[in-house]
Amino acid sequence: AVTYLTPGASPISALLAQGTTAFGTTNFGIRNVLTGQVVPVSDTATLNALNGNGLLQQTVLNRQLARTKDFGSDFGVKFDFGGGAIDNSLTIGGMYYNVWKYNDQSATASLINDVTNGSNIYDVVALNAQNNVIGQLTNNGMISYGDWGQGIYKDKLESISGYFNDELKIGDNLHIDFGARYEHVHDRVDMGNAYAVNPAVPAGTPGIIPTLGQSFDGTYTRVSGSYDHVAATAGINYTLNRNFSVYARYARGFQTSAGDNGGIHLPANLTLYEAGVRFQSRMLVGSLVAFKTEFRNQGYTFLDPSDPTKVTNATADDNIKGIQLDFDLKPVDFFKLSLSGVYQEPKLQNLRFDGTAQPQYEGNTPERTPKELLTVTPQFILPGGLGEIYGRYKYIGKIFADAGNGVALPAYGVFSVGGSINLSSKINLNVSVDNLTNARGYTEGNPRQGQTQSIVNGYFYGRGIVGSNVLASLTAKF
Repeated sequence: AVTYLTPGASPISALLAQGTTAFGTTNFGIRNVLTGQVVPVSDTATLNALNGNGLLQQTVLNRQLARTKDFGSDFGVKFDFGGGAIDNSLTIGGMYYNVWKYNDQSATASLINDVTNGSNIYDVVALNAQNNVIGQLTNNGMISYGDWGQGIYKDKLESISGYFNDELKIGDNLHIDFGARYEHVHDRVDMGNAYAVNPAVPAGTPGIIPTLGQSFDGTYTRVSGSYDHVAATAGINYTLNRNFSVYARYARGFQTSAGDNGGIHLPANLTLYEAGVRFQSRMLVGSLVAFKTEFRNQGYTFLDPSDPTKVTNATADDNIKGIQLDFDLKPVDFFKLSLSGVYQEPKLQNLRFDGTAQPQYEGNTPERTPKELLTVTPQFILPGGLGEIYGRYKYIGKIFADAGNGVALPAYGVFSVGGSINLSSKINLNVSVDNLTNARGYTEGNPRQGQTQSIVNGYFYGRGIVGSNVLASLTAKF
């Protein structure tokens, strides 16, 4: 909090400099917008004791209006034929979909608040030598307007596809399937334009912020384009004996990307290779799979920390190799133990910002991607069809908050318990208690800090998982 009010060192130094020009002072303080209490920068003891941590922060007020309309249709025919040792099923069809969306994220601003549950908002005020208020720099805590640019766009995406899928069985042991889909996409996006000069703040508005920031001028720039893509897959499964089978699969797919303020985007390509073995006995069903997944031209946008009104388009390739183990063990009729675990080695490659290569990120771990995942679920089946009671442990390995791998967020584990009870043939009660131990886990860092984040003065931002919570539902059948 002291740093926030110190010219030259403050994250809002530009605003403090404007305050010095407007009021002729370098003495500043904070004023609680509800209570009116003023704390000057000279009262370091009170500022350092604020909520027990002495912290102030900038919070983004993100008003977003999103409207979407969509229509989709999947139609086709299926042919089953064969004889003797061969059975075949062929499906031929088509798909059409039309998606329209409107996004308005223009009314975005930042304000100053403290760091606590139910936090307080503060105005930054100018003080004289006697620590009396002589001016107000902010407007109800807001230090700027239009932080994320004009924020308005309209997008219309149309797609038509044709596909086939064939499933072939030869004898009792060999199964083969293969299929493909061709898609043609046309995307049109109208991106809102901003005024050449940011509009002035209306006269009489509290504070000294001079402009409304980057604002929508009522006009659009239209960008459109079309592309064609093919997805395909082929798999084979062979039963060795009554207990073992082996299989392999190749799949090439893509993710259609809609337009936004960054224009239109080519689809992200996905290629999957996997091979494994399956085991089945009276008590145990399991599989062990080795896989390799390749993402190409995966896109996202982020805000430039030095200029939050600037949206940067990032595209990258991700290569992931790993193994996955799954099994269900049921030694007796009333108990089952399920386990699913993954170990993978993800690598970030060929990262570009607005088309410009960023080799410093090569080989890093993609953000928010754990190397280890584990879920263990013991389950007790109640007699007489009464229902089941279960426990669950879920482990999420360490992740990085950023592409630069500057901040590592720790691994965490979550315990849950629950049950599904059939009160009668038509009424079911389901109760679950998640995060039983109130564990702390973090799923992402602070994307507004940029692609290489850091811990500042011993603190960092993280999005936490939900604490202990209970969910109950009652289902009745008629």
